Amino acid sequence: MMNRQAVTMVETWRGGLLESYHAGHAVICDEKGEIVEAWGNPDQVIFPRSSCKMIQALPLVESGAADAFGLTTAQLALSCASHQGAALHVNAARDWLAGIGLGEPDLRCGSHEPYDKAERDRLICDDEGPCQLHNNCSGKHAGFLTLSRHLGGDANYVAPDHPVQRACLEAFEDVTQETSPGFGIDGC
Repeated sequence: MMNRQAVTMVETWRGGLLESYHAGHAVICDEKGEIVEAWGNPDQVIFPRSSCKMIQALPLVESGAADAFGLTTAQLALSCASHQGAALHVNAARDWLAGIGLGEPDLRCGSHEPYDKAERDRLICDDEGPCQLHNNCSGKHAGFLTLSRHLGGDANYVAPDHPVQRACLEAFEDVTQETSPGFGIDGC
């Protein structure tokens, strides 16, 4: 019988003592989508969070927005990934937004301290706070803004009924061949 509870996936040890553990559910599927191996509950409904950024970027490409705005492979990569908030990430997202006639205030991802130590230290030394470009999801949001511009959507691209979100939902359901059970808003 399969274990239906989350199982320990990662343990962190310090000085011979278990400091923390992280539990979860995981599956390995074959090319037909059949489960070959499973840990925990393969039917558990979860929030995929950053793991579906590549799916969320599909409408950017499939709609023709990426071509229409001349996006580079680096910009497409930034739209598909989380980043560390390093200066190179911040500058790439800033330049992308400027290229479509927008800026940092147009983002709806919120700000947080960069994970990149050098950029974090620079902000502290310059007595600056982080901005939304430091958010590890700013590339995804630059992609959302680009798609919104292409679709003629308004600035509130995070609203569940916005054309960008509807396009992302459609892509998610198309790729997974599942009906989405709902959504959650985490500030990003």
